Amino acid sequence: MRFTGKLIAGAVLFSALASAQNDGGKPAWKKLEFLLGKWTGIAGEKETPLGAGQGGFSYELQLNQKIIVRHNYAGYDSGARHDDLMVIYLDAPKETPRAIYFDSEGHTIRYNLAFPAPDTVVFESDGTQPGPKYRLSQWLDKGTLHGKFEVAAPGSEYQTYLSFTAKRS
Repeated sequence: MRFTGKLIAGAVLFSALASAQNDGGKPAWKKLEFLLGKWTGIAGEKETPLGAGQGGFSYELQLNQKIIVRHNYAGYDSGARHDDLMVIYLDAPKETPRAIYFDSEGHTIRYNLAFPAPDTVVFESDGTQPGPKYRLSQWLDKGTLHGKFEVAAPGSEYQTYLSFTAKRS
């Protein structure tokens, strides 16, 4: 009887793991596969408040494909530099994709993710947090990744803060 119980428990665990993993062990990451890899980005002079800039970022599966980590840096012709880190994870119990973001300026942003079209993701800050709202949209078009970061002061509409394009490195 003990052996049968362990066998059933093992089968249940295997079934749960198998259902949580699809497409080669990438749970729910299918919609974000277009982001995976290393990217080199460029922002024109009128696309950021700091002027023209260039940088790079990567999206990598880590921790046995349980999270995606983005490392990002940008240097601007004005001499300013920006670094940030984002961790994308599946929030239990519904495995809802979410992200948390940290940057060199001291910001921490908690994001909900939406997928309005194929090869498109929108990271939108949790509206329950006080202060401004943030939205980062990224979409792939003919091998070029486009991005737009927007900010909305409390009670107002989103305004584009910066936009960029990137190519795989």
